[in-house]
Amino acid sequence: MVIDEALKSVSSIPDPYVRIVTYGRIGVSLAKAKDPRYEQAFKLAFEELAKIEDPYLLLKSLLVIGYSTSLAGFKSSKKAFREVIINSEVLPPRMRDEIRAEAVKYLVLLKDIDEALFYALDIKNKKLRNEKILEILTAALEDLKGDKINIVYKKKKIELILEAIEDEPYKSEAIVKTIRPLLSVGDYRLVMELIQEIKSKPWIRQALNELLLYLKQENSENVKVLINFSLELANKLKDDIREDLAYIFAIHGFIDNSIVIIRELQNPKFILEEIFETLILKDTEKLRNFINALPVELLSYIKDQILELLKSEDEKIKPIVDALLRKEGITDDVIVGAIKYYLTINKLEEAMRAVNLLKSPKSRSIALGFLAHYLIKIGNVSDAIDIVLNIRDRKLASRLASEILVKVVEGEINESAKKKDPQRERPVLNGSY
Repeated sequence: MVIDEALKSVSSIPDPYVRIVTYGRIGVSLAKAKDPRYEQAFKLAFEELAKIEDPYLLLKSLLVIGYSTSLAGFKSSKKAFREVIINSEVLPPRMRDEIRAEAVKYLVLLKDIDEALFYALDIKNKKLRNEKILEILTAALEDLKGDKINIVYKKKKIELILEAIEDEPYKSEAIVKTIRPLLSVGDYRLVMELIQEIKSKPWIRQALNELLLYLKQENSENVKVLINFSLELANKLKDDIREDLAYIFAIHGFIDNSIVIIRELQNPKFILEEIFETLILKDTEKLRNFINALPVELLSYIKDQILELLKSEDEKIKPIVDALLRKEGITDDVIVGAIKYYLTINKLEEAMRAVNLLKSPKSRSIALGFLAHYLIKIGNVSDAIDIVLNIRDRKLASRLASEILVKVVEGEINESAKKKDPQRERPVLNGSY
């Protein structure tokens, strides 16, 4: 009863095209439910065609019916698509292209890739044609699975679709879309051939990014082949791509390969800064590995970023700081920064060990000063005094000794006051020394 009422109510929809779409959708639902009223729904849809006078809208509506009847299992639906395409020849070029684009859309949804490509190639507008072929390619790639013979056939179809795209940036975008699906079925050779066809630097970068993203999940011997291919491509294109490849290698965890490229760059500062800033935000474990592997002479290019990092109070970066201090030839200012960081996160032992790495008396005095301050703060006055006695900078030692002695006296006064009158609050003193 409800279904009959719904079918009757469709006629109240003002727009004839929407009425046809609605009848078609109802017809598909009824056909899937094996309800015989699906025939009535499609019959009503065809009857609506007689009410449409606009040829463009009429052909567009026929496509909807063709699509709906296909979903319902009608075998004659392909014929409807062909008749629409033939009759669209009378339309102006823009409308004719739009009808073909609409046909492609429905055929892609129906997974009829061959027919969709046939109509897409007949679209005269380059932009629209390329966009539609990209849609066809996406659908073909989603279907790239099955037995070996099937996959060979499907790969040939993908190559055919790629050949149909001639204009940039569509060609490069299409190649990038194919990389991971083709790698997933083991066609490394074709991937390498296709990447070399890419003309645009941003798309080459994206292609290599896709390649390395896949390699992170792969443990086969092909990993080495693809990494070597990436390096050869970088050498061939010189500085146009080497910085990008160094970055991509680093963020995907191929640290050694990244450093090989960075060492060859004339000015690696920019790319080192970019890698550092990306990894500190996204993956501190990879940054630790990067710092571990980076030669000291390259580390100097990112010293400002390192010193800024050492001002952090985040315990998560401790492994990075530990890695820095294990490096030979690390400069005193970085070591002092590391000592301050350790004290900030209450790692006194690590801070004291780091002091032994300092080379210059001045840096050592500054570091001991930080240690003494920290010990005063936690109430360890006797150790603070011992440290002050080891400071060679007499001015600094004098200031710290003064502060320690004042703290000792203040502490003693407070303790005495508490014993005499536990309720007594410490007076607030105005002014400072």
